[in-house]
Amino acid sequence: MSAKRQYFGTDGVRGVANKHPMTPEFVMRLGQAAAKVLGQGASRKGARPCCIVGRDSRLSGDMLEAALVAGLNSMGVDVHLCGLVPTPAVALITQQEGASFGAVVSASHNPFYDNGIKFVGGDGYKLTDDEELLIEAAMTNEALLANRPHETSIGRTHVLQGSAERYIAHAMASMQSRRLTGMKIALDNANGAASFTSTETLKRLGAEVIPFHSSPDGANINLHCGCTHPEIIEALVTQTGAQVGVSHDGDADRVALCDELGQRLSGDELIAIAVVSMLRKGTLRESTAVVTTMSNYGLDDLVTGMGGKVVRTDVGDRYVIAAMRKQDLNFGAEESGHIVFRDHASTGDGLIAALQILKIMAETGEPLSELRKVLTPFPQAKRNLRVKSKPAIQELEAANALIIQTEKKLGRLGRVLLRYSGTEPLIRLLIEGRDPEYIEDQAGKIAAAIQEQIGV
Repeated sequence: MSAKRQYFGTDGVRGVANKHPMTPEFVMRLGQAAAKVLGQGASRKGARPCCIVGRDSRLSGDMLEAALVAGLNSMGVDVHLCGLVPTPAVALITQQEGASFGAVVSASHNPFYDNGIKFVGGDGYKLTDDEELLIEAAMTNEALLANRPHETSIGRTHVLQGSAERYIAHAMASMQSRRLTGMKIALDNANGAASFTSTETLKRLGAEVIPFHSSPDGANINLHCGCTHPEIIEALVTQTGAQVGVSHDGDADRVALCDELGQRLSGDELIAIAVVSMLRKGTLRESTAVVTTMSNYGLDDLVTGMGGKVVRTDVGDRYVIAAMRKQDLNFGAEESGHIVFRDHASTGDGLIAALQILKIMAETGEPLSELRKVLTPFPQAKRNLRVKSKPAIQELEAANALIIQTEKKLGRLGRVLLRYSGTEPLIRLLIEGRDPEYIEDQAGKIAAAIQEQIGV
């Protein structure tokens, strides 16, 4: 399909709660459409379709969960409620239960006044663009949604007891009996969905856990805490004398780690630590890792030097996962902290990712300050420029002429990336290469050309 999605973004439908499209009326309609598109398989087999639903801790979660459930029930879908659990827990339980699909009421790292709905298929993987387009089309198909079940065919709702415990058990099993005894960990749960699960998992693995921001009240999720505020976990590690800091976002599908010196690791450093360990153990399938265009080319230099390969995708963990599935690979990640260990999870999982890095620390006896040295990133020059319009990139003639010149000079030892923000009136420029002075100079020239044509 070539159509553009109207409501779905890179991670579900998202917006300010109680304003279009995140109103109860819209969400109920979204639930009805999802039921028609994602529940068809169960209906054809004569079974009643089932959806697993979880949510994060934001205040509007109760309201929008109720609306979503009403929409699903009205189309004959049974709903099993997991309550407050991380996004990856919904994906896991959807798989375990053999459900038709799963849904999460969450706006991830956004502030509390936002909320969103995202779906996974019965296999626990995020939907494709085509599936999301089908749901959007169903939302406007009055005839399709008018054909509703009656009497005993109306869906029912049940609370799925022990959802958090099931997720904790799965996370612990991913450690393959490796314990974290004696490891002192500062943990920032962002007052979100991981407030219970991550704390309990790390404690049960023997770590000394010092949890912070683990008292969600509906309005404090991601508020001056969590992995979008790395300075917080850096300060907490320094204050507590922890050996490592772990920081989640609101729905715990991402993670940031901080070393014992109080310095946060970049996403690429976490990727490098994981990939090098897997290459050495021979557990990296096809010796190939999947990353996005945002990852530093120093990563390619490292991996290819060890006989491995790096595959790149567009920005978005859904595209990373799609590439992993297509080539049957078991590791992929975004620099932003979405890390997918596909042997243990079907989606980005902040707890699983943290555990796998902590496992490497336990196995090697090395602190993160040493492990991170495996990556030597190429220097980067970045510009985020406000724009008054967003013409096609190829229409930026003066900037493109400079980009061609720059790419020719950099050759295989660098790159230029120019893209619009999907959510703001910004264009983002990144140049990477071995000569920091050259790339800064070229970034200035390209930025000036862009500003002259479309700058605010």
